[in-house]
Amino acid sequence: MTSNRDTAASWQSPPGVRARPVAPQVVRRVSELVGADPEALAQTLGLLTPHQLAGVAALPDPLPVTAAVRAATLDVTAALDPEGRRILLAAGVLVLDRVDVLLGATGAPVERLLAPPLAGHLQLADGRFRVADPRLRAVVHEDADLTERTAVHAALATGLERAGEPGAARWHAALATLAGDPALADGLVRLAHQRLGQGCAVAAHAVAREAASHGTGDLRARAFLVAGRAALLAGYLHDAAGWLERVASTGVAPVQEDAERARDAVLALIAARPSAGPGTGPLDPDDDDPPGVRLARLVVPVARATVSPADRAVLAAVVEALARLDRYPREADEVLARAVVTAVPYRETAAWTGVDGLSPLAEAHLRVVQALVLLRGGDAEQAARVLDDAAARLPVSHVVGGLAAEVARRTGGSDTLAAGLRAVGPEPVPAAVAACRDLGYPRPAAVPSLVVSAVRTCRGGPDGLVDVWARWADVLTARELDVARLVADGLANKQVADRLCVSVRTVEVHLGRVFRKVGVSSRAELTVVALRPAS
Repeated sequence: MTSNRDTAASWQSPPGVRARPVAPQVVRRVSELVGADPEALAQTLGLLTPHQLAGVAALPDPLPVTAAVRAATLDVTAALDPEGRRILLAAGVLVLDRVDVLLGATGAPVERLLAPPLAGHLQLADGRFRVADPRLRAVVHEDADLTERTAVHAALATGLERAGEPGAARWHAALATLAGDPALADGLVRLAHQRLGQGCAVAAHAVAREAASHGTGDLRARAFLVAGRAALLAGYLHDAAGWLERVASTGVAPVQEDAERARDAVLALIAARPSAGPGTGPLDPDDDDPPGVRLARLVVPVARATVSPADRAVLAAVVEALARLDRYPREADEVLARAVVTAVPYRETAAWTGVDGLSPLAEAHLRVVQALVLLRGGDAEQAARVLDDAAARLPVSHVVGGLAAEVARRTGGSDTLAAGLRAVGPEPVPAAVAACRDLGYPRPAAVPSLVVSAVRTCRGGPDGLVDVWARWADVLTARELDVARLVADGLANKQVADRLCVSVRTVEVHLGRVFRKVGVSSRAELTVVALRPAS
């Protein structure tokens, strides 16, 4: 995590797009895909729509290729022969990073991947691969014609079917079909719903959009619904409103009822419209309920629209914590602390792995309210860190009535983040402003905030955790201890692998050994045990 000032400086709009507000998570994602070149970043952002810049519409995949990106990859692409281009094209679109599938679909021997010019551009480890430079993926994809792309998708679909990956095979088969194929639609809708149930909202949105182009009748209505729900939970509010409006035009009553619940959630986010309470318009500043209760009502429609059990549990905890925040702060603190230590963060890399986690929108709610509780508990510095990390990854601008912007303003750091969040989201509602103030319910010094303790503990704070690590050092190897610390700190396996410069498979092996040696069965249980004060 970085300081508030560091994060603010990293996502400010580059020259040339300064008049168009850009969401922090959009700048971070585009920067990852085009590199650190300011010119490439400015050119790419200049090609995006206002809704994409604000983070309320999905980014193109791959991103459009700009002159700066093409110039940066010219030496590599000039050295590629047709087979090398075809291999890189297949690697760039394959949704599973399995080397065996890539080799089977392209007919290339593994030696071809290890020899120039592909060597170094395709990184191989433990049967997995990665395209080292995402700019190269975008250029090769753009340079391929429609015939080449469809042929690659067809070959990948066949290879994935043989490899026992029917869901991924169906996705590539759909992309290889130039005309709509109703036979594919039902499987795609089920696949999208499955991904959404695992918290993979971005992948679910892409699959549901493809399903909508193939389905007819009831299937098409269901595809519209899943696309709308997935867009909502990915934070793509503009896209969600569009898909849910299309559901209304189908006349399929059961689907329309589900779509209405999702539309309520969209309204709660963009218009601060509660699900209950005085009136049906925007949040009433004269409402006599405490600020936390009014903010909790904004989260209820979002919780009702969720599909994933993990999302639903986290949002229920957020609602309960907000509702108790003013009158029963210690209880609110306990509820949220349990959610924080057991939640599995959203991971972009988990889209096709079948690993459950939070959707971007659910985690955004959790982190913003976590930052609020930290702020109310007197730890403005840690609140800023939590919010900075969330703003760089998640769609925080619209959640809980613009609460993130108000928390950012009050954390004592740079005001740039607060201004940026306001530029792409709503002005914080009065209840959000009031919730950030000390309303006269300070915690007794003898009862420290569990959320504060949990976060500090993950960073190596209280003596209780130091004692835990000291005890574990007697049974874990140095590398197992490193893995355990990072997992307890909330990092996903891919992030741990990147931090330790090892493969994801190596992290999984070490983590399995950690589970056995310390007597736990999940990363959530490991975190809870790590956070438990020493007796």
